[in-house]
Amino acid sequence: MLRRDRPEPDSLMQAVARLHHRGVGFDWPRLFAGTGAKKAALPTYAFQRDSYWLHQDPGAAGHGPGSTGHPLLGTAVTAAGSGEVLFTTHLPPHTHGRLTDPALPDAPVVPASALAEAVLRAAGELGAGPLERLAVHVPLLLPEHGAAQLQTAVGPPDDAGRRPFAVHGRHGDGEAPWTLHADGVLGAAEEPPAPAPAAGRGREASAEAALPEELLPDAAAYGIHPALLEAAVRTAAGAAPAGTVRVPGEWLGVRLHAAGATAVKVLSADAGADAGADAVSLRLTDPAGRPVLSVDRLAFRDVPEARFAAAAGADRSLYAPEWTALAPAPQGEAVPWAVLGTADVEGAAFEDIAGLAAALAAGAPFGAAVTALGTGPDAPAEALDLARAWLAEERVTGLPLVVLIRGGAPVTPPRPDGTGPEGRVAAAWGLLRGAQAEAPGRFVLIDVEDGRVPGELLSAVLASGEPQAALLDGAARVPRLGRAADPGGPGGAAPEPAVRFDPDGTVLITGGAGTQAALLARHLVAAHGVRHLLLLDPRAEGTWPEPGLLEELGRSGARVRALTCDTADRSALGAALAAVTPPLTGVVHTAGAEQETPLPHLTADRLAAVLRSGADTARHLHELTRDSNPAAFVLLTSTAAATGTPGLAARAAADAALDGLALHRAALGLPVTSLALGPREAEAPAPREGFRPLTEREATGLFDAALRAGPATLVALPLDPGAMRAGRGVPALFRRLVRAPAGPAAAGTGVPLAERLAALPAEQRHPAALAVVRAEVAAVLGRSDPGAIEADRAFKELGFDSMIAVELRSRLGERTGIRLPATLAFDHPSARTLAAHLVTLLAPDAGPAAQPPALAELDRLEAVLAAGPQDEGERGAIVVRLQTLLARLTETTGGEDAPAPADGIESASAEEIFALLDGRPGGPAD
Repeated sequence: MLRRDRPEPDSLMQAVARLHHRGVGFDWPRLFAGTGAKKAALPTYAFQRDSYWLHQDPGAAGHGPGSTGHPLLGTAVTAAGSGEVLFTTHLPPHTHGRLTDPALPDAPVVPASALAEAVLRAAGELGAGPLERLAVHVPLLLPEHGAAQLQTAVGPPDDAGRRPFAVHGRHGDGEAPWTLHADGVLGAAEEPPAPAPAAGRGREASAEAALPEELLPDAAAYGIHPALLEAAVRTAAGAAPAGTVRVPGEWLGVRLHAAGATAVKVLSADAGADAGADAVSLRLTDPAGRPVLSVDRLAFRDVPEARFAAAAGADRSLYAPEWTALAPAPQGEAVPWAVLGTADVEGAAFEDIAGLAAALAAGAPFGAAVTALGTGPDAPAEALDLARAWLAEERVTGLPLVVLIRGGAPVTPPRPDGTGPEGRVAAAWGLLRGAQAEAPGRFVLIDVEDGRVPGELLSAVLASGEPQAALLDGAARVPRLGRAADPGGPGGAAPEPAVRFDPDGTVLITGGAGTQAALLARHLVAAHGVRHLLLLDPRAEGTWPEPGLLEELGRSGARVRALTCDTADRSALGAALAAVTPPLTGVVHTAGAEQETPLPHLTADRLAAVLRSGADTARHLHELTRDSNPAAFVLLTSTAAATGTPGLAARAAADAALDGLALHRAALGLPVTSLALGPREAEAPAPREGFRPLTEREATGLFDAALRAGPATLVALPLDPGAMRAGRGVPALFRRLVRAPAGPAAAGTGVPLAERLAALPAEQRHPAALAVVRAEVAAVLGRSDPGAIEADRAFKELGFDSMIAVELRSRLGERTGIRLPATLAFDHPSARTLAAHLVTLLAPDAGPAAQPPALAELDRLEAVLAAGPQDEGERGAIVVRLQTLLARLTETTGGEDAPAPADGIESASAEEIFALLDGRPGGPAD
């Protein structure tokens, strides 16, 4: 503990800190007695959570005209002409958790008894008779996030007074499709109401059920509380086979005799020999024996538990890409093309970007530039060089670059020859998709066939605003995501997953040291019964897997081996696979998390390393396992390209190569699933507009749904349509899923910022620019209130990293219409200094904001220090000078009231506190 070069008090406190971290308790007042120490609050962490209260929908449960006061019916509206009555409501999961099925604690399923009770109440509202028949097709699952919409439609009565009805539901705010959950018939009104039936035939059973005390206040809102009815149904359901849940499938002859019961006696009996052993009759009475509810026949069916859990986790967030015909657009003027290099397009030819830039500077009126990318093994590196060179040349900032790549797009349905894109060409396409994320509007990608590219097709794509397209058979196609059908969900047709993991075989997981691999290893063992796992990762032994993982899986009956192996080395991977026992029956390739690297800092070596670990490993797995043909071959990718996440161009390149391999395997008839799995809550960065991170249950549920779905390439990503529309617009890829709002008329915020500033008096320009900067900073940090962004607080203290800085640059570039450097947020490290810089750029006649000369010099010094790291000696010297200056300033201004050391800690910035904790210079002076 004691060291010659370190004071004893420091050594002691470091030892105490380590022991405290390991759970050892201390008498803190005694430890610090006589030192003058006192508690000081740590600096606020930048990503504090905000509370967003869900207010009850005024029309949901009992407010306003037409409201029923019933939580599952909401408001009733009669359709003009048809006489159909529509009951609509919202079901937020936090307020309706009392309605979920107790037999399925891991899946938020609204039981069929709740639907039956709601339809009975609808019959009462309309003066109809008993519930003649209710058939449950698909259980109603509540989403983990957001609300579910429930719609009960009751048709007009026929000549006999009977009314058809249907119950539909959907998740979200109106973008998701409706699902039919149940339908049936309401009988004609009975005068007088039929008496409760006598007990059924056959074996009988009796039980009692009562509402718990906390639900008693809710009983008056229902004819019979769904929880009470569900408890009664469960007493008659009997035991289900292992691994299944017994659920009511069909209700016949349901009558409510008395409302508001809080406790019932339940008498059940077989519904008759002809009805089968899975059907019963029910009679519910109150404690005094008076009838409450009766069911002539209730039929059950057994559903595997895994299908409920998977459907609950999937939350309808699984999408399949499809390339559809580009919608025709009005014919505009011909685009004058500038042709770079060897692209076979009619236009003015230039050898390089510098020549084109010179022509533009001389006034050449080009509408766009076009170039062709090679299809050789160096295609990804060539794409990187092209993207960096194009973004570095300021004179071509306003000109879009159309990049032609032959066979680079992951087109689905596949090309006429049935092949997918070659790996390196697909990687080049993916890298440029990453470039589009960092520089919106600067690149357009077009997959082309051999021969001259028709200029009118290029012009049509450019005019459409689509960021990517494929020219096939003389027509342009663009990518869209559509909802992937999940045949294995509750109520679906497929009784079992399309892929079954053999418990007697071995499943390989690459990237075994990653958190994603650990999550899937647990899931494969727990949900799929896998008993033999092989985890491979190039990291050194002893650094992985996570502590306790192997022991945990072993206690579940699995035999798990974790081996260090460079999976991108074909020979090493082949040797590891050759030693697998039992035989390999499943492959899951996880590429792991990728460090964010802005495109200007992405090197060819770094790109090659990412492609090696991701794409090369997958290709080797394909080649080495082709003869053994494992039943499952899963490639896990990221959603970086789909969501437009900047800084992940290398990862997008590897992901595109994996999608290309998946399409190739599918064309060969080999099993494959390439799943772009969205980030999980524990690893997600600041939320992006329109997307939500996954919970672990959602991630594993989507994994299972993808195995059942069928398409070779899939995207699993929860959407927030409202946030997407309210942000920077709906990305082209999602326009089939989210309706884009109509463009606003020109007003207020639609006026370019430069014009707005020029129209303001000089003293109002800086406040206006500051408001814009604060709004964009709040957006990139995922904060709801721009007013909470402190104007003088350093961006680094707010939680900025390099990628958030790049995104802020991109957003401000869109608002200003000018090219801004990637280092913008570091050159001007606070909202106020950045706003002043924008005013200087956009309204130079305004001049800088008036401020004392000393503060202006401090701003300049802050920018110099933030521009780049200093070596340790220089940093130390700077810190000493600054602390000396601060001490002198404190002496001249504070006198006897100068802050004590503890006060200095309380006023220290986050960087100073972290520097102090790291043992680096720069902490508050003591």
